[in-house]
Amino acid sequence: MVSIEEVAARNGLVLYPTSRPGQWKAHCPVCGDQGRNFHLYVSSVKDTFYCHKCGEKGGAVAFHAWLRGISFEAAKAELYPQGTRKRNLHPAERLTAAQLAELGFTTRKPWRMPKGVDPLAWRRQRKAMLDWIWEEYQGHERFKREQTERLMRLLTNAHESTCEQPTGA
Repeated sequence: MVSIEEVAARNGLVLYPTSRPGQWKAHCPVCGDQGRNFHLYVSSVKDTFYCHKCGEKGGAVAFHAWLRGISFEAAKAELYPQGTRKRNLHPAERLTAAQLAELGFTTRKPWRMPKGVDPLAWRRQRKAMLDWIWEEYQGHERFKREQTERLMRLLTNAHESTCEQPTGA
């Protein structure tokens, strides 16, 4: 994710701190405010911007598009090029909260490294945990499939036995 502060820096916009933490002010390049007047406010906490004079507002991508005078899609393509390689997810990371709950795991996904932990030890522990969750999920799915097959056989056998009994006296 590209932060709104990084977008401002890429576009040569000088940000000045305000009395609020995580909020910045700047001279609006579109309105042309000068001197002590600042109409453009940027929040790094919310990753948003707002100009009190011209009314423009939005997130980091909209801010980049507005500063460059390009479309939203073009700004998105500039900030997030398609050629970048994403990290391959472990199959257990693709499980939904409902699937995890069905297995009896908490729906919170603890994939992030806690502070103060050795990164190498965390990667090993994380991999072992994800492998274990994935094995449990595969075993659960196998069990459900076998139970469904048994039930279908039982129903088929029960149906055949009721159809074969002679009726009458």
